[in-house]
Amino acid sequence: MALRAKPQLAHLVLPCEWGGCTFVGKGMDEFCNHVAGHSREHLSDPSGPREHYLCLWRRCEFWAIGSNELMIHVNFHSYHTKLKYLGAQIRASHEDFPECSENTQSQNVIPEITEEFVCHWEHCDMTINNPEWFYQHVNMHAFCAEKQSLSESKKAILCRWKDCEGICRSRHKLREHLRTHTQEKVVACPSCGGMFSNNTKFFDHAKRQISEDQQVFVCQYCNKHFASERLLRDHVRVHVSHVKCALCGLTCCNLSSLKVHIRFRHSNERPFPCDFCDSRLLDSITEEYMRVMAL
Repeated sequence: MALRAKPQLAHLVLPCEWGGCTFVGKGMDEFCNHVAGHSREHLSDPSGPREHYLCLWRRCEFWAIGSNELMIHVNFHSYHTKLKYLGAQIRASHEDFPECSENTQSQNVIPEITEEFVCHWEHCDMTINNPEWFYQHVNMHAFCAEKQSLSESKKAILCRWKDCEGICRSRHKLREHLRTHTQEKVVACPSCGGMFSNNTKFFDHAKRQISEDQQVFVCQYCNKHFASERLLRDHVRVHVSHVKCALCGLTCCNLSSLKVHIRFRHSNERPFPCDFCDSRLLDSITEEYMRVMAL
């Protein structure tokens, strides 16, 4: 499936799924304001504030604790609706795009986010209860970032996110990098609602729906079938990256895990004495565990 033109955000079709509402938004500003109105109306109970609020979005059934959590949750439905529309547009532009065979009952199930989104860009710390506005805000930091000289001949953009030392070649790469901090998704499957951080992962999700008789790429280690060479390549790493312990035959996923295994199972080294008995321990973490257990 070749990548084609991206859907234009200026031509959105966003159906509101709150209760029996039939509103259809054509832009995110309009749609988010409309959906937020449902939240405010839901919260204006004449009997006063409640401890729990049921989300009335179709096929959701999430119970929010308090008014703030309800606002955050419902705002995420607005954002999720946009992602599903983008996914539907991508699917419509590919004639060979497989239909999703996963459970459609989860179409409107979204992450249970209970706290506001916080921007950790240097000197910012802004809090926002709507993911759409939050990601736009973070992207503005990337748009305004300037290249800095790393040497006489090399310039790059530094990530100013808290505790990050990332270096990017361009603003576009910085935007992609910032998604590792914010967990921003860019597209969702319109059938099952699954969200993805890039179009390639969405394509992979679709290819996994292809029937097995059409999956022509076969793993030489386990004969499992895959719909694309890239999916097969990702799978093969599970086989070739495993290493076995020469002492007991245990299979570890990497050399680092193998070293830890050998140290804990096959080494007699016990450098840390216990403060409460004559035992000697493998490491300071085990020592601290023994200390806590003795309290």
